[in-house]
Amino acid sequence: MSHVHADRHGRRGALGRRMATLFVATTLSAGLIAPLAAADTLSDLKAAQQANSAQQDVARNEISQAQENVNSATQRLIQSQNELANAQAILSDITVQLQAAREDDARIAAELEAARQELERAKQRVAKAEADVAQQLALIGTAARESFQQQTDLRGLTVVFGSETPAELSQRLQWNTTIFDTQAAEKSRLDQVLAELEAARQAQAEIEARIAEDKAESERTVARIATLERRAEEQRNTVAALVAANEQARAAAQDELAADEASYATLQAAERDTQRLIEQEMHRLYLEEQARLKREAEERARREEEARIKREEAARAKAAADAAERAKARDAEEKRRQANAKQVESARADAAAKPSRTESRATSAWGFIRPVKANYGSAFGMRFHPILKIWRPHNGVDMGAPTGTPIYAAQSGTVLQAGVNGGFGQYTLISHGRLVDGKTTTTGYAHQSRIVVRAGQKVERGQLIGYVGNTGLSTTPHLHFELRLNGTPVNPVRYVP
Repeated sequence: MSHVHADRHGRRGALGRRMATLFVATTLSAGLIAPLAAADTLSDLKAAQQANSAQQDVARNEISQAQENVNSATQRLIQSQNELANAQAILSDITVQLQAAREDDARIAAELEAARQELERAKQRVAKAEADVAQQLALIGTAARESFQQQTDLRGLTVVFGSETPAELSQRLQWNTTIFDTQAAEKSRLDQVLAELEAARQAQAEIEARIAEDKAESERTVARIATLERRAEEQRNTVAALVAANEQARAAAQDELAADEASYATLQAAERDTQRLIEQEMHRLYLEEQARLKREAEERARREEEARIKREEAARAKAAADAAERAKARDAEEKRRQANAKQVESARADAAAKPSRTESRATSAWGFIRPVKANYGSAFGMRFHPILKIWRPHNGVDMGAPTGTPIYAAQSGTVLQAGVNGGFGQYTLISHGRLVDGKTTTTGYAHQSRIVVRAGQKVERGQLIGYVGNTGLSTTPHLHFELRLNGTPVNPVRYVP
C-alpha cells in the first residue's frame, strides 16, 4: 500500500505540471489562429513557435514519466495479482482441511451418539439387574436372618420337634435345605451381575473419555482451521484491496499518459498551424518584397534611362568638344612627333642599352616625358566601355604597344602603390609632390604585364618602372596612363608631350 500512496503523492506533483501543459496546449490550439493571423511581424509567429516547441519538450518529458508510471503500476498490479492467487490457493487448501475436519467431527459425533445409546441400554440393563439384586438381597436377607437365628445346637431339634407330623418334618427339612441352596445361587448370580455392571460402567467411562478427547481434538482442529481461514480471508481481502488500488493506480497512470499524449498532439497541431501561418506570412512578405523591388527597379530604370539620355547628350556634346581638342592635340602631337622623331628613336636605342635612365626625351613645361614610346589612342573623357558595354568616364589616355614594351616614370617621385588594383590589373601609382600649379600631382600606369619597382621606392624621371601588358579590364596590350591633380583626373595630353 505504501507504493500506492507514494505514487499518489508523485502524481499530485506531476498533475500540476500536466495541467499547466494542457492549459498552454489548449490555449495554443483554441486561440492560435486568430492571434497569429493578427500578428504584425514574422517575429511574433516565430516567438509563438519557439514557445510551442518549449511546451512540446515539457509534454514529451511528461509522456516519458507517465509511461514509466504505467509500467511501474503494471508491475505492481501483476505482483499483487500473484499474491492474491497465492492467498486464494492457501484459502482453498484451508477450506479443504476445514471440510475434512468437519466431516471427522460429524463422524465422531455419530459414533458418540451410538456409544451414548449403547451406554443407555447398558444402564437400563444394569438398573434391571440392580433391581433383581435388590430383590434377591431382600430374600437372602430374610433367609440369612432366619439362618442366623437358627444357628444353634437346638436348630435340628427345632426342626424335628417342631414338626407335628413326619410329613411336615420332611417338608421343613427340605425347605431349610432349599433356602440355603437358593441363597448361595442368588449370591453367585448377584456377584455376576455386579461384575457385569462394573464392566459396563468401565466401558462406558472409557468410551466417554475417548469420545470427549476426540471431540476436543476435533474442536481444536476446527478452531485452528477457522482461525487460518479467517486470516486467509483477511489476507485475500487485503490483497484484493491492494489489487484494486493498483488497478486504480494503473488506470490513473494510463489516463495521465493519454492526457499527456493528447496534450502533445494538441501542441503538434498548434505547431503545424504556426508553421503554416509562418509560411503564409513569409510568402506574403516575399510577394511584397518582390513587388517593392519591381517598383524600385522600374523607378531606377526610369531614372537611369533619363540619366543615360542626359549623359549621352552631355557625352555627345563633350565628345564633340573633346574630338575638336583631340584633333588639335593630334595636330600638335604630330608636329612634335615629327620634330622629335629622331630624338625618340635615339631614346629607344638608349633604353635598350640603358633601360634605367632616359634623359634625351622631350619634356613638357612641367618636366613630364611620355611614359611609353607609343602614340595616344583612346582619349580622355566619356566613352562606351568595350568590356562593360556602358558609357562611363575614361579618366586617362591609352597608348597601344606590344606586351613587354618598357614603361618609364613620366616624372621623378615616390612610388605610392605597386601591385594589382582591380580593373587596372598590374598598376603603379607615383606621387610627384606639388608639381603642377602647387597641386598634389600623381601619375598612374595600368594594365602592366610586370612591375619592377615597389611601394615607397624613389624613382627618377625616365627610370624603367615596368612593361606594357593586358591585365585587368583590358582587351589588347596597352598602357592606360592617368594624371591627377589633388586627386582629380585631368587630361594627360595637356601636361605630357
